[in-house]
Amino acid sequence: MAHHKTDAIFRVFNTDRYDDRDIILTNLLDSYDRLIAFGEKHLNDLFTMDGMISVSSRSKILREIVSNLLAHRDYSNGYVAKMVIEQKQLYTENANRAHSFGSLSLANFDPFPKNPPISKVFREIGLADELGSGMRNTYKYTLLYSGAEPQFVEGNVFRTTIPLSEAATATVGPIQFLPGTEAGTEAGTEAGAEVYEKIKLDTGRLNSLLEFCTVPRTRAELQDFCGIKTEKYFREKILNPMLTIGLIRRTIPDRPNSPNQKYMKI
Repeated sequence: MAHHKTDAIFRVFNTDRYDDRDIILTNLLDSYDRLIAFGEKHLNDLFTMDGMISVSSRSKILREIVSNLLAHRDYSNGYVAKMVIEQKQLYTENANRAHSFGSLSLANFDPFPKNPPISKVFREIGLADELGSGMRNTYKYTLLYSGAEPQFVEGNVFRTTIPLSEAATATVGPIQFLPGTEAGTEAGTEAGAEVYEKIKLDTGRLNSLLEFCTVPRTRAELQDFCGIKTEKYFREKILNPMLTIGLIRRTIPDRPNSPNQKYMKI
């Protein structure tokens, strides 16, 4: 296959660039695993019920859209396939040998195999079901997951869009506590919640940044460590909230704008 690159992007906080990215160039089975893992990393597994049974709608949706992205792509086309997670939507795009143009729905959808050998292998190993079931399952579980319907648009580029609720991409993880507060106290809980409300980093990246600040660092060093290009975004969404909340301190507190200013974990 000439073109099998897939670009996975998480773009919720740093909308000028991205918060996380995985450029996938490996074989289709490994590509499937990495795309699923990327989605599970950045989408919360919300509690949903299918009748009387608790199900992971997130896993069901990812299975359908990832298998579709890989099995029904036009691999002779150099258009880079992608899976992008944003605050209000998850979408996939891939090159396509179109048999119609425009929006598809359950009422007008006529399934057509794009790569029968790949689809057969995916079905045999349990990564996909019978032809046409993917759209039905995606509709069903998207309604459970976000309360809205997915969109499918066929053309030379096939696009699937999954609307997301705010809870789907909200930062999750163990609560962080400010210096001087204790876990389990009311003050500690409020402080932890405040951290995640104001600082636009996920749990792992915030902890890594704090570890990086055990020795004094310049603003440029901290920004580069986070992989963020825009200074204004870094100051407003990460550096200033960390200072306000009390996670880090200035090494020259009486001269905030000093060219020699550095920042250190408290």
